[in-house]
Amino acid sequence: MSVNVNRSVLDQFYRYKMPRIIAKVEGKGNGIKTVIVNMTDVAKSLNRPPTYPTKFFGCELGAQTQFDAKNDRFIVNGSHEANKLQDMLDGFIPLSLVCAAMGDLFCSGACLGRACITSRCTDAFTRELQCCYR
Repeated sequence: MSVNVNRSVLDQFYRYKMPRIIAKVEGKGNGIKTVIVNMTDVAKSLNRPPTYPTKFFGCELGAQTQFDAKNDRFIVNGSHEANKLQDMLDGFIPLSLVCAAMGDLFCSGACLGRACITSRCTDAFTRELQCCYR
């Protein structure tokens, strides 16, 4: 089942959708870890590499992360529920996807503070912008 990228929008016909995170806990005791089964699909819908949200989860949870893109395994150490990770992803989205100047989703630029370095919003209406901070 897919959810809106911006989960505060309740419109079922919202333009930006992503699949829900599916997390699987493996191991026992000290070796317990959470495998995010569909991280590739989630990251593809966010237009980011799957390592970005996985590393964000690791930083927010204070846990180590492991990536094996070849076998499609993205691991966060510790036992974490899918709902908790989905809520954390809601914190990742404004930090990395929302254009600060336009307020639109999917700004692909590297914005630092108030100056855009290589920004081009991927939305069709703002594609021609050279910089969001004019």
